[in-house]
Amino acid sequence: MKNCAILLAGGSGSRMNSPGEDKLLYPIHSTNSFRSCYEAFLNANKIDYVVIIYRDSEQLKLLKKEIDIAHQTGNRKLNPILVKGGRERRDSVFNGLTNCPLASEFVYIHDCARPMIQAQTINQLHEIVSQTGAVAVARPLRDTIKIIEEKDPEDWRIPCSTKSIERSNIWIMETPQVARKDWLQEGMNFALNQNIITTDEVSVLELIQKKVTILEIKYPNPKITSQADLPYLSFLLSSK
Repeated sequence: MKNCAILLAGGSGSRMNSPGEDKLLYPIHSTNSFRSCYEAFLNANKIDYVVIIYRDSEQLKLLKKEIDIAHQTGNRKLNPILVKGGRERRDSVFNGLTNCPLASEFVYIHDCARPMIQAQTINQLHEIVSQTGAVAVARPLRDTIKIIEEKDPEDWRIPCSTKSIERSNIWIMETPQVARKDWLQEGMNFALNQNIITTDEVSVLELIQKKVTILEIKYPNPKITSQADLPYLSFLLSSK
């Protein structure tokens, strides 16, 4: 039973509003988001292989430097497979799946914009997926969500109708998302053949009617999407 991680590092980071700046390599204390993620999978003893999805040749050079630093300070070394990403997330994941070693039975897909993930969580995901076939990190929605109707985007002073959404069964999906490799391949092939855009791996599994175990972890696992997220991540990593 072999386990392969696909680390998604090839996103454009368009919402950072800082041209030329890679959110995954932005300095956070003595590290960065990409290296924190790679180190977590490096230290998870259940992970046998790592596939890293990169954006372009310039970013690839920088990622290789971060990998070398992680190997120097970690307790083991891996030989990551470096794969160029596609246009959409689904294309990048498909490229990663195609390049997973044949011996891989389970695949762990993680967005490297979530630097708080811990090795013990990855090992816990292994224990679950080996029994159920699929598991994803997620957390229940605790905020009140409203549907706002007839809102005038040009004039905030105009009152509008609102409706509440029942939130008891709503969960916020995070990563890693883990599943049997053959399930992911089947779902990805179905999505590509039907030209269905999927935004995460649970959506892929839904297409082939596979059930997923949900794991709520007890620490924050936020995603860097804009400059405003960096101070919060810096605070969290300082106490990690």
